[in-house]
Amino acid sequence: MRLLYIVHQFFPEFASGTERVTLNLARMAQRAGHRVDVLTCTLDPRQLKGAQPGPLPGTWVSWVEGVPVCYLDRAQLSLQAETTFEVNGALRDALVQWMQQREFDVVHVMHSMRMGTAIAAALAAGVPLVASLTDFHPLCLRTNLVDQVGDLCAGPQQGVACRQRCSALGWAPEALARRLNQAATWLRSTSACIAPSEFVAQRYRAELPDLPLHVIPHGVDGLRFLDLGAKRPPPAPSLRLLFIGSLIEIKGLHVVLQALAQHPKWPITVDVAGGLHGDPVYQQRIRQAMQADPRVTWHGQQPSDDVLRLLGQAHVLLLPSLVPETFSLALHEGFAAGLPALVSDQGAPADRVRATGAGCTVPMGSVEAWEGALADLVKSPDRVTDWAHRIQPPLRIEEEAFLTESLYWAALAGG
Repeated sequence: MRLLYIVHQFFPEFASGTERVTLNLARMAQRAGHRVDVLTCTLDPRQLKGAQPGPLPGTWVSWVEGVPVCYLDRAQLSLQAETTFEVNGALRDALVQWMQQREFDVVHVMHSMRMGTAIAAALAAGVPLVASLTDFHPLCLRTNLVDQVGDLCAGPQQGVACRQRCSALGWAPEALARRLNQAATWLRSTSACIAPSEFVAQRYRAELPDLPLHVIPHGVDGLRFLDLGAKRPPPAPSLRLLFIGSLIEIKGLHVVLQALAQHPKWPITVDVAGGLHGDPVYQQRIRQAMQADPRVTWHGQQPSDDVLRLLGQAHVLLLPSLVPETFSLALHEGFAAGLPALVSDQGAPADRVRATGAGCTVPMGSVEAWEGALADLVKSPDRVTDWAHRIQPPLRIEEEAFLTESLYWAALAGG
């Protein structure tokens, strides 16, 4: 098959979970003998070192770990491309021609943000669609089902909840209805929608019960984690914690750092692996918080091999998210490495930790609660060993790729 993966952002500019999942699936498809391309968006073309002019005006092409990637310039898209599915007609027509020339058999939409024009092009080209529901962007203006005051939301309820709970965002009722209708239309045009967790599936079913929905967790490359923790030191007398993720406010690292700062003599160190993105005010705030505590080491955005090294040295993974995560590749890679986790008590990671007992859930956003959870570990570090024994192996990427490929074949057959 000839496969196209559409994703809102990609390496080397961004390296979060969705980007890694996309790359994993693309590489596995290549190994299975399929021809693969990635179509994405660049916010800053200057970061695409070595990229060449692409097949369309204002595009670039490059390779990421052997996968060919075509980058659209964000400047070509509407100002509202982050939140809407409005289409640039000229770019859509050019993409239709490109897709037809490349003779793609299936298009897999990994994330729809900024990519409404590309999705419209795939539909116009008549290529079967598969979609991964990596977060709630199609349903939610704010992407994460958290309203404007920070409270959790069950879903848009055909736009009623959006109007009531996020009116300060300035969207007219007609615009909200149009956005939801656009999202529902292209989602219903897919041959299959893939949810990475039952947590995600339940919320999409509540809003769009007729979606062709399948639950397939993201897999990990199990061979990379073999014996990773064989030389891990014991958690006493010093406990080593690890945070992996973008340093943006919703990931909640500042909550842990505030809790830790209350107890400067605790025998705890924290490794932080992630790049700075988004709000410059928060960037400055989190930098200052990390610099203020000598027990915290910021490694920046790390290549995968260096992340493996950190996983092999840590005792507990931290996921203090301030939004209900739909999945956490970091959590599952941590499990593969033998790491239990402290996670916020909402979302798919919390469901997974509760189901296995391989860690503890902590009330979301509560500095006091995180302080208490860390205090418990300082008093009883042996809990870490008990949690580690409860870890269940995550799905392997080969299994995820096999199940996903079966949906490609069904899409190609019109099923």
